Amino acid sequence: MKKKILLLMGLLLMVSLVFSGCGDGAADPDEGDDTVTVGVFVADSFGDRAFYDIALDGIKAIEEEFGVTVNKYEGKLDNDNFVTLLTQAARTDDLVFVLGFEAIDAMLDAASKNPDTLYVFLDDVLESPDVVSLGYKDHEGTFLAGVLGGLLTVETDVQYINEDKVIGYVGGVDSPVMQRALWGYEQGIKHVLPDGDVESIFVGSWVDPAKGKEATLALIEKGADINFAYAGLSGEGVFNAANEGAETWVIGGGFDQRWLSPDYTIASVMKAVDVSIYELTGMFLKGELEKGTDFYWGVAERGVYLVMSEDLLPAEIVEKVNEIQEKVANGEITVSEFRD
Repeated sequence: MKKKILLLMGLLLMVSLVFSGCGDGAADPDEGDDTVTVGVFVADSFGDRAFYDIALDGIKAIEEEFGVTVNKYEGKLDNDNFVTLLTQAARTDDLVFVLGFEAIDAMLDAASKNPDTLYVFLDDVLESPDVVSLGYKDHEGTFLAGVLGGLLTVETDVQYINEDKVIGYVGGVDSPVMQRALWGYEQGIKHVLPDGDVESIFVGSWVDPAKGKEATLALIEKGADINFAYAGLSGEGVFNAANEGAETWVIGGGFDQRWLSPDYTIASVMKAVDVSIYELTGMFLKGELEKGTDFYWGVAERGVYLVMSEDLLPAEIVEKVNEIQEKVANGEITVSEFRD
């Protein structure tokens, strides 16, 4: 570690962004002369209004609570940028968070060559001795989305659903994580509606709303009038379709996207990247974050969870989903990660 890190007084608890508890004992920014510098790197760009932008709340929290200096890096999906920026981060930052699967190889290379900087990958467990990584149990969050869609389909007296018992999934780039998310979604609908079905389309991009809209219209043609957008910026095409009159209700993914189409978005699956940045920075400052450590957060850890638009949903449906969410959290319901 290149800079002297002051011992922090008090306990570092989870911020009340999403947890019921509240944190106290944050570092005093005026204490001492040395400031810890944290880098936050995204493989594409901030402004996706999805996964990357969740990190912005985490940046704000660690600046305010811990008094750290934060540098932001945008890779713009260029591998040469990845190498340059992650190497640059090693010269200026003590701790570097990396978001985006595209940059994993560049990060691992930079970490091996710069042992005095601690790199943390967010969104998968890498099992590398050179970095810290934190994965999310996407399948548990998407399971809850499937439960919601399935329950609405069961309630045939509610005006949401036609008789096809089909709900849709618009994914970004086909990958193991996205397949895991799809599998969780399918399990959710089957949990409450055994004869229900999921139709899915992968856009092939995280940044193409036009293709996201095209995929949504294709899924509607297949009978899906609830469509789950789990596709980064491409997922905005699902909301655009709804806003322009397509007959669909929308579930957002990764970020609270309900504001994109408030009249038609019934829920969002949340991924707590902000809290991850806060918690791991706190551990780092206390000297408790070691290379080679992996974390895997699901519903129990509030790493993923579902927020619902209660003004659009029947109260009994909200209650049932919350009951199932609690059962996932306490282990009464197990969501399998992989297909048999």
